[in-house]
Amino acid sequence: MALSPDIVGLTYTYPDCFVVGRESIRQYAKAVKNDDPAYFDDHAAAALGHDAILAPLTFIAIFGLKAQLAFFEHANIPITEEKVVQSEQGLKMMRPIKAGDRLYCHIRLDSLRRSFGADVLTIRSRITNQDGDTVQEDYTTMAGRSEPE
Repeated sequence: MALSPDIVGLTYTYPDCFVVGRESIRQYAKAVKNDDPAYFDDHAAAALGHDAILAPLTFIAIFGLKAQLAFFEHANIPITEEKVVQSEQGLKMMRPIKAGDRLYCHIRLDSLRRSFGADVLTIRSRITNQDGDTVQEDYTTMAGRSEPE
């Protein structure tokens, strides 16, 4: 059964926050081979005007994926991580993510169409911090099969 276009516009807020840890930032920066001192050292971050080490721009990807999969479950979209291909993504950074931030993810299904037997979805996410400030906005267009093959 194909996904219903009635779900376009559906919104969802991931029910838990993501706490940004200092060691998580450092591990992520090492994993993506980004050796900017502001990701490792308080003094380097302070020299840039920040009160804690900063996270690389793509650091939030893990939390974003977790929230998107929870959104799929919430919206009864039977597409799993193993059956999805990302075709496009855009990110808009409003403020840096820092160690100690508590982040929240708000998701909206922007569009849905069928193409070559796959469901093509565009999801918009807004990440906010503990103060309610928007940290990042992004969109992801992905294709996956909601029907058995």
